[in-house]
Amino acid sequence: MNPAQFINKGLLGEPALLLGFIAFLGLLLQKQPVQRLANGTIKTMLGYTLLQIGAAAAGSSLSNLSAIIQNGFQIIGIIPHNETITALAQINYGEEIALIMLFGMALHLVIARFTPIKYVFLTGHHMLFMASMLAGLLMSMALPLWQTVLMGATVLAAAISLGPFIAQPYVRKTTGDDQFAIGHFNSIGYVLSGWIASWFRPGSEPPEPAKLQKLRAFFQDHMSVITVFTFGLFLVSGLFTPSNRMEEMFSGRHFIVVSLIQATWFAGGCYIILAGVRMMLSEIIPAFKGIADRFVPGAIPALDCPVLFKYSPFAAMFGFFLSFAGGIVAMIVLLQFQYTVIIPGVIPHFFSGGAASVIAYKTGGRTGMIAASLIHGFVITMLPVLLIPLLSNLGFLRATFADSDFSVIGVAVHSIVRLFY
Repeated sequence: MNPAQFINKGLLGEPALLLGFIAFLGLLLQKQPVQRLANGTIKTMLGYTLLQIGAAAAGSSLSNLSAIIQNGFQIIGIIPHNETITALAQINYGEEIALIMLFGMALHLVIARFTPIKYVFLTGHHMLFMASMLAGLLMSMALPLWQTVLMGATVLAAAISLGPFIAQPYVRKTTGDDQFAIGHFNSIGYVLSGWIASWFRPGSEPPEPAKLQKLRAFFQDHMSVITVFTFGLFLVSGLFTPSNRMEEMFSGRHFIVVSLIQATWFAGGCYIILAGVRMMLSEIIPAFKGIADRFVPGAIPALDCPVLFKYSPFAAMFGFFLSFAGGIVAMIVLLQFQYTVIIPGVIPHFFSGGAASVIAYKTGGRTGMIAASLIHGFVITMLPVLLIPLLSNLGFLRATFADSDFSVIGVAVHSIVRLFY
């Protein structure tokens, strides 16, 4: 294994190992006993692994929903999906990606150590996504390797330092403290959602109607609500899909059965995500204090966006549907104007849309959540249109990078480099 592969596929390429190592180092610096050292490291890794397992289950269900929508409404376009486009970039630019990640992370720690921006970005897979986007973008402009790595690492370091920084005022309002920040490249989307929601006042919400009060017991169990609403979404989409296509996709099962099974898979994935997040946070935050005190005094860990779901699971669930609805509106607009059609990616709308909705709900109540989530979904569906032509060297794929920061940073970097080359 060469050094590039070791960096790309080793510690930095495996978020569970990276977080486990950080927990181990933090507890070691605090001189914790061996039993606490082992438990903290294992539970941190296990918590993130549970998050991945839950995301895989939920993502599988969401991918099936995307296929049903694509077949039912006869829409052919490009789906924002980070993992797919990153896989292609790694095939062509693996070395560049690894070097951008290595030097970008080192510069990021320097920024955290010597500037007031004290956030340490711990979402390893998103660092990989951004490094892949930057490598593909810069290499398409025929820059030498050293310039690609220098510019890519500098931009990556700035992105993983400033992203948590600009979103933190709204994250703090959501969580009530600065125990952690959000290390996820939808920072612009979170700021947009919080800003829009701030136009509304949570205290001015009307009283809950008497009829809805009777349903409160049911809605308090968010797992049941998620299952029911997801079942309805699959059911409605399945009604527009030819029965023979549904049978081909799901081995002859009736679409009602498919809808129920997929809804329970999705809800089960959500449950596992929440369990993993709780376990990871209970270990990584106390352990991180050891590193912060020694190397980066006052540092705040920046974690993946599902950590916000527990602050309002109900808002996270509704945020997915509202964000997805905003994405559908954006897709219809693109069809009318004959631009490249972006099919709303259910995975980014679930994770980014859910987290943005929690922020909006805590900032502007139910009305603010509805307005912010719809606009958020519209914006994150529109933005990839600007990025697609800049990554033409990766080949034709019906996929591109999701989340707002990728498109904004990609367009900005391309414009700046063009001024000098």
